[in-house]
Amino acid sequence: MSLMRIRPTYTAAIIERHDDTVLIALRSPTDPERRLWQFPHGRVEENESPEKGMRRIARDTLGLKIEIVVGQPPFLAHVEGREVEIRFFICGVLDGEATPGPYEEIRWISKHHLQEYEFDDISKPVVEWLLES
Repeated sequence: MSLMRIRPTYTAAIIERHDDTVLIALRSPTDPERRLWQFPHGRVEENESPEKGMRRIARDTLGLKIEIVVGQPPFLAHVEGREVEIRFFICGVLDGEATPGPYEEIRWISKHHLQEYEFDDISKPVVEWLLES
């Protein structure tokens, strides 16, 4: 089955642990004055479902085996000047210890501490939603 896409698809994960903390990541900033946090994410490969892509990205970049609890509807965003489709997934950790992989830094933080961090534009609405729930 071929999955034809009009625009690239990215997945992002709200990875939660049993202690009610979530994983946030900091990319190496291009502008050291503006350090923006985000949720772990990556690009879905051709002929790969967003769910399969999310599992691969978590395993390959963070060293985590995850369980997808629920997926959110896709939305459009701009990444590196290009319109893309993004799917957020709420996930649990099945196995592994998180490693930074391509990120400058990763942190497990309590949801109520999310407002203490500056997030990228794609993550901001998700942070607001998490703070309300």
